[in-house]
Amino acid sequence: MTTTDPAEGEVGLPFLLRTAQRTYGQAVTEALTEVGFDDIPRNAAFVLSGIRKGTPAGPLLAQLAVSKQAASKLVDTLALRGYLVREEDPADRRRLTLTLTDRGEAAAMAIRVGADDVDRRLDERLNAADRATLRAALRVLADLGTAAPAIPKATSKAHAEAAPQQPRPRSFSPVFPVRDLDAALAHYTALGFTTEAYHDGGYGFADRGQVSLHLSVLPEHEPDGNVCAAYLHVDDADALAAEWARPGIGGRTVPPTDTPYRMREGAHLDPDNNLIRFGSPLRKA
Repeated sequence: MTTTDPAEGEVGLPFLLRTAQRTYGQAVTEALTEVGFDDIPRNAAFVLSGIRKGTPAGPLLAQLAVSKQAASKLVDTLALRGYLVREEDPADRRRLTLTLTDRGEAAAMAIRVGADDVDRRLDERLNAADRATLRAALRVLADLGTAAPAIPKATSKAHAEAAPQQPRPRSFSPVFPVRDLDAALAHYTALGFTTEAYHDGGYGFADRGQVSLHLSVLPEHEPDGNVCAAYLHVDDADALAAEWARPGIGGRTVPPTDTPYRMREGAHLDPDNNLIRFGSPLRKA
């Protein structure tokens, strides 16, 4: 009988894949930062490296495996920051094409430099046969994600047809109500988030690392109590509290305390009384 459980002491494959992705991500981020491109959002490296002149937007963005709203937001951000331009497809005016600007071309070059550096270090540790085996295994694994799942033989056709397809959530973002979008964006910028307003000025986004908040203007909003809340997992709750308690930040930061469930937790109330609780595991004595 076979098993997918790793042997004792062996690191699981999902962890290895995630760590490998992080290795490339860190190298690309360092290469971009070195040449001054420190405002590129998550997933943008893949998009920028995949664009040629007049690249159709749909097929490229579909490979991100995110919602259409998230993909549209990413393209909007890259366009606003001068990395690409969007144009109507001459063959079908309902579709968009993407073309890199000079700034985008320079960023794409830096992305290639970062990825090539990891490839070079990998070449120093693996021979050609091992690299070919690695690539083949990763290609099979990637194909598993796009192939339709097989129906177990023991499942009847009628049951398979009746079974509802389970949705697969991709991400979850809290929506904070705010009275003034510009003021809210300024506040979250001071908290270290990358912020931007959407087209009509009534909606905005705040991103930091893997965290994404949505900000929605409600002029009649009266922040008498906590209207919305979110929990933020961090490495060091005390460090974040110190950062957010700096003079001029606004809102109110509650210093972290130890909890019975071995977390150190604090909180921050923004000017609209939206609550962000944050916590990190207690360090062993």
